[in-house]
Amino acid sequence: MSETTQNKDQNWLQRLKEESWEAELLISTVAIFGTLQLFKLIDWATILALDQLPPWQHLAGYGIVFVGLLAVSILTSMFVAHFLLRAYWVGLVGLNSVFPDYGLEDSAYSEIYTRKIAEFLPKLKKTIHDVDDLSSVIFSAAFFMLLIYFNMSMLICFGLILFNILSDYVSNYVLLIPLVLLGIAYAFFMIIGVVANIKKFKQNERIQNWYFNSVKWGSLLMFGPLYKYMLQISMTFGSNYKKKKSLVWLTISIVVIGFIITMFQFRNSNIPYLVSQERIFDTTRAHNGFYANRSEEGTFLIAPQLDQDVVESDLVRLFIPIYTYEQDLFEDFCGTIPPEEDEKPNWYLDCYTNYHDVFLNGEKVQVDFLKYEQPFSGQFGVIAYLDMMNAKRGKNIVKIVKKMEEPMEWEIPFQRMG
Repeated sequence: MSETTQNKDQNWLQRLKEESWEAELLISTVAIFGTLQLFKLIDWATILALDQLPPWQHLAGYGIVFVGLLAVSILTSMFVAHFLLRAYWVGLVGLNSVFPDYGLEDSAYSEIYTRKIAEFLPKLKKTIHDVDDLSSVIFSAAFFMLLIYFNMSMLICFGLILFNILSDYVSNYVLLIPLVLLGIAYAFFMIIGVVANIKKFKQNERIQNWYFNSVKWGSLLMFGPLYKYMLQISMTFGSNYKKKKSLVWLTISIVVIGFIITMFQFRNSNIPYLVSQERIFDTTRAHNGFYANRSEEGTFLIAPQLDQDVVESDLVRLFIPIYTYEQDLFEDFCGTIPPEEDEKPNWYLDCYTNYHDVFLNGEKVQVDFLKYEQPFSGQFGVIAYLDMMNAKRGKNIVKIVKKMEEPMEWEIPFQRMG
């Protein structure tokens, strides 16, 4: 490449850098709005996992939605930081066009104070340059995080779908072998990465070759066809770490803020139920979701529901959701589904009765189930009307048990009037 062509390329890149701030501000504004909406997508994905996946696969669903929540939180914090820094940069550029430097003769303060404070503060042009660098780095790091999550979530989703398709034909233990091998490979890659970056091994050619190959193939497995571009971004950060430590540490600080946002959002979501339902099984708590009169419209039910928390009538309606994953287990619970269409409705209703038990204050009660679609959440399930004649005044407990391979049970407290 000739020197003239190289100079033209450098001038073009410099001009593009100087003129890109308008596009960055516009994209950042749109991105902030978009990423805030993505929290709703995470809620939807959580509900989908709770409804579609059997409990023993909830950990995989948890991996997808938690990493998604983390990615959205980090993106939000990065785009907000980028917008504020770029807006500050625009203000500094405008200020610099009017006042190129600190004034000494025209200062409103004493000459001694002005000189001392001017020597203490950074030069305006240097601040403009530093803020410009920070804004550009944050912008690229945000999209790097987005690409990482997209690839990881697609990999987990693809593996989960493939597992469920093949599980009807191949033993689950056989299907888990690739996952175990993948876990061993990643553990090996991580160990090599730690060892290769120890000072005494940095000049060891054999270990560094292992490190290179582990990063190369590990990135291919994790990121797929985009792995070279992902490595390009991460290598740009890593290879310039000593030169621009402040940029790297700022990015890490914003990622930490993203973790804090994640923890806050996590506590106020249904994601914890994918790994532990202890909160919903806790008999010392009266969850709003247990009662239709206290639930918000559209709330996904992760437990059965009574009409009211305070019962005054002799009957109370109990709704038990039938999750989508249960439909794949009906034949295990109830035998072969009859081929005749006119027999199927009663067969399903009998099946629901067979693997659900209802108790009132420890005593099993006989109930007649009817199919029902819950109007608040739109979920399919069954309802039963419980006779309150045997309920005592004050606190009572309704217990519901789903008799599956891994039984699920809930205890719903309510108050009886009269």
